[in-house]
Amino acid sequence: AAPLVAVDPHYECPDYHSVSSTNRDGAISAVSYLLALGHRRIGFIGGRSDLQSSASRQMGYQESLVKAGIAIDPKLIVQGNYTLGVGRDCALRLLQLPEPPTAIFAANDQSALGIYQAAQQSGLRIPDDLSVVGFDDIPEAATAVPGLTTIDQAIEKMGYTATQILIQLIDGESVENTLYKIQTQLVIRDSCCAPHS
Repeated sequence: AAPLVAVDPHYECPDYHSVSSTNRDGAISAVSYLLALGHRRIGFIGGRSDLQSSASRQMGYQESLVKAGIAIDPKLIVQGNYTLGVGRDCALRLLQLPEPPTAIFAANDQSALGIYQAAQQSGLRIPDDLSVVGFDDIPEAATAVPGLTTIDQAIEKMGYTATQILIQLIDGESVENTLYKIQTQLVIRDSCCAPHS
């Protein structure tokens, strides 16, 4: 069989080599940042249910709230699929709640940019009326207005690492570590502020 290296695998411990980012830690730093600003009602738009990354990001979101003594509100969690259109629809659902969130953390940047559209449709300004954090740090995150605060998961580094492992496997070298984790990092831009009481 040809050697295989997966980037962002479907499951936590696949039986082949894989490279992923510290998804849970990234989510924890995103939600901790919102909590530090004073947000208590934080919505979450999840990603594709078949990907381990979205499960880990949701786990990080929930753990951060529990640690801060905030009960998990199932109404604030909606299942997205990592696309802009569905992100917008999910955000509209959250914003139509009787008690809408003051901040939304999206499991990826495309969904977060969908929140921008939903805010515009709802007559809300980011970050004055709604704070938004994404995940991935795609190029559009920096050029969005306002710039999107997000988690950089070093996609290029993940790809490079996967390629290096693949070359070693093709050359017949043994690669001991089957799961490589690339460290995530919070990138603060202009899409968050303290909630207005």
